[in-house]
Amino acid sequence: MDNKERENNFPDISFGANNKERLALEKPPRNAESAEPTAEKREDGGLPPIEGFGSNNSPEAVRKATERRRRRKPTSVAQRRNAHAAVKRHVPKAEPVHEEKAAAEEAAELPVIEELPVIGEQSAPVKLTKPESVITAEAPAEDSFEADADELPEIELEAPDEDISEYTSEPDSPDVTEPESFEPEPAAPESGEMAAAPAPVRRRRRPAEAPTRTNKSAKARPKGKAKSKKKKKDRILNTSIITGLTITIVVISASLVLSTGAITMGMEYLGMNKSDKEVTFNIPQGADSDQIADLLVQNNIIKNKNLFKLALKFGGDPVLYPGDITLSPNKSYPGIIELLKEQRELYETVTLTFSEGTNLRAVGAKLEKNGICTQEDFLFQFNTKQDLPLDGKISHSSDVYYSMEGYFFPDTYEFYKNDSAYNVTKIVRNNFDSKITPEMYARMQEIGMDLNQVVTLASIVQWEAGSVEDMPIVASVFLNRLRDKDTFPNLQSDATANYVTKVIEKVETSSAMLDHYRNVYDTYVCFGLPAGPVCNPGLDAINAVLYPEDTNYYYFCNNLETGESFFAETYKEHQKNLKKAGLTE
Repeated sequence: MDNKERENNFPDISFGANNKERLALEKPPRNAESAEPTAEKREDGGLPPIEGFGSNNSPEAVRKATERRRRRKPTSVAQRRNAHAAVKRHVPKAEPVHEEKAAAEEAAELPVIEELPVIGEQSAPVKLTKPESVITAEAPAEDSFEADADELPEIELEAPDEDISEYTSEPDSPDVTEPESFEPEPAAPESGEMAAAPAPVRRRRRPAEAPTRTNKSAKARPKGKAKSKKKKKDRILNTSIITGLTITIVVISASLVLSTGAITMGMEYLGMNKSDKEVTFNIPQGADSDQIADLLVQNNIIKNKNLFKLALKFGGDPVLYPGDITLSPNKSYPGIIELLKEQRELYETVTLTFSEGTNLRAVGAKLEKNGICTQEDFLFQFNTKQDLPLDGKISHSSDVYYSMEGYFFPDTYEFYKNDSAYNVTKIVRNNFDSKITPEMYARMQEIGMDLNQVVTLASIVQWEAGSVEDMPIVASVFLNRLRDKDTFPNLQSDATANYVTKVIEKVETSSAMLDHYRNVYDTYVCFGLPAGPVCNPGLDAINAVLYPEDTNYYYFCNNLETGESFFAETYKEHQKNLKKAGLTE
């Protein structure tokens, strides 16, 4: 093997600040044969071994060892650190042996180096021999190596004669490997000399410990993968939190719904927080439990038909008698069933017919006269907002005198004698609500009017028209005036002026209030429609407003004796029509 191959195959593992000063042996003279040994002879006749070269002290061996030592000079700080790490981890503790035996074996068989304290483990001197197993060490990370190279202890290791490159790894190898132990072969003797074959000294290996990897590749993992794993963990954590919150909200919501439903059903069953107003109605002959339950729902006595039928089954399906009965919504379901189980006498009833154009005070007086309820109770209950479907469809003006004027639908009614005003109110309002169809509400949206505006104008048409046939034309006159407010700011209807004098003045005594209501009701004074209806119109007047005639009339008058109507487009024509109607001379 030439020098270049030896240089490549024997990586240096010695280290120090100045390798030349740290070598234990000085470099021998170039002419090794002329150099005379200064050491004394040994007892066996030979020269004492030169430190660092074993028992073969031939000039050629010295020269070769010196050449190898020189070539093993560390070339970089990384190599010195690598060697330091190898020595620090793999130098075993010295085993106690007999001094004489150890000295003899070392002198005869082992290459000798300077005594080296084991860094960080023991201070006893250790003599290193060719290891049974070659252990390679990776270079420690620069950030984990704190000691400066100048502060490291001096170490001299003998390089073996044979090629051990196959057992060693490169200094910068990223992996830490530990090949199987091997038995060193005896060195080949130089020509002309006999070399003893010493038995190798076996050393007890220190218990293996998990090596602390200082490799940069093992310590510093790729940042991309670390961030990716962190993001994935964050996403999993966020998903878990969101899922947990969602489940919690769903469970709580379901619990609230179930608990609220149970509480509501319990309150309905017991009649809690319900009206105490009595309602009288008739249960017809032959009505079964299902029909009776429907009647109870229609009269707002109960709200849950199925719950009532279930209560009947729990009560043993008792016999329910027909006839008139008075109930209030605040009664419990068992209490209602007990009243339905009783035989009852038929109540006395009164049938009354109310004509179109009547007002609420006249209606109340008629009810009181026929023994149904008092006028005062009727006016109070009828103008009070009730829990009925019609109440949500009416928008009242704040200046209205009777809020429900115009909504007592003219019709024929059958009332119980000595009935409650609430019962009368419920019957009349439900009847009015049944007369106004969805098609009529759709038509209101088409012409841009709401229910209260239609009923208010219909109440004027009801009083002003001489006949049902004239109602669509009369309605067109007022609608034309409403569309041309600049020319005709006032409707100038006698019906509105009469409502103030014949209705409001009969009740209101304050002159200030009378002036206020005159300003909001009398269409000779106020602009546009009055504050509210002035009577209770019939279905013909309501339809006349919804479907008026297409005319250009702005004036009309009636013959009070014959009821004939006269219409005009201009005021001059209207003056002529007044003479025709006998209203002027």
